[in-house]
Amino acid sequence: MNRIELTKYINNKIKNKNFLVKEIKGDASKRKYFRVKSKKHSYIVMDSFLEKRNFNNFLKYTKLFKNNNIKVPEIINIDNSKKILILEDFGNNLIYDKVNENNLLDIYTVAIKNIIDIQKIRNKNISCYKKQKYFNESFLFIDWVLDKFFLLKISKKDNKKLIKSLDFLIDNINHNYNKLTHRDYHSKNIFYKNKNVAIIDYQDALYGSPLYDFVSLVNDCYRDINQNTKNKFFKIFLSELNNNNNFNFSEDEFLYNFNLISAQRHMKASGIFCRLSIRNNRDNYLQHLNRTLNYIVKATSYYDNLHIINFFANEAINTLNESYYSGSR
Repeated sequence: MNRIELTKYINNKIKNKNFLVKEIKGDASKRKYFRVKSKKHSYIVMDSFLEKRNFNNFLKYTKLFKNNNIKVPEIINIDNSKKILILEDFGNNLIYDKVNENNLLDIYTVAIKNIIDIQKIRNKNISCYKKQKYFNESFLFIDWVLDKFFLLKISKKDNKKLIKSLDFLIDNINHNYNKLTHRDYHSKNIFYKNKNVAIIDYQDALYGSPLYDFVSLVNDCYRDINQNTKNKFFKIFLSELNNNNNFNFSEDEFLYNFNLISAQRHMKASGIFCRLSIRNNRDNYLQHLNRTLNYIVKATSYYDNLHIINFFANEAINTLNESYYSGSR
């Protein structure tokens, strides 16, 4: 739906002719978002016509989260035929924009406790992360980053080593304590207002590692957090995780799983960034590629079984820096 069509649509639904329509850029999906604003009201319009499955999942999880006191947007209007939603507007309150050195600890502590609240949700109609899904996501790094984007020549021997290393990584993720995960819990999907957080973009939620959302938050593809601050967050989250679940994760076990999940998630994210550039001519995510690859390097640097992933992630970073891909493509 283009802006003219959307204006007519909104005019019919909201009965207010005095509003401005502005497209919101930045989402990595095929969905389109618009802010519709008048003097007194502001709404977000989500056009999911090209992502009908995600439209239905968004409705499903909106209801689920709302029923479990997780703050999500109110749905003002649903158009099932056009796959369009008119949603509550949380305003310019993304933690990506709001966080500074003075409030970071307070805001992120609330966001961390929100992860624990999400993990308390039980629902038999939600799927679990399967090992094959972890593998397919991780393989995006080999396919789209190393092969298609950087055009690195990988021998058959090294390719087998990479596959073996991925298998080791995924097998060693703790699969015994799966919890509900948002799966994209980062600074551009979390709002902070009135000392509370609200979430968006949760339609892909699954049961998975209890560390998954925490990794997404503190090893954020879009912003840096220094290690001293991360260490504070590690202690907060580990304490909350153990106390709320009768777990007994040691610090070593926690950090081991943190690194495995970080490597897996950022192989997926870097693959998506490169795929968007190559397949969709959407290069705006390449500015985050260096940071994302560095998360992989750091997470895999401690373990011999992940050495081959570490090597090729470093190769990708070197090629990125030498070729200035992030600025020129």
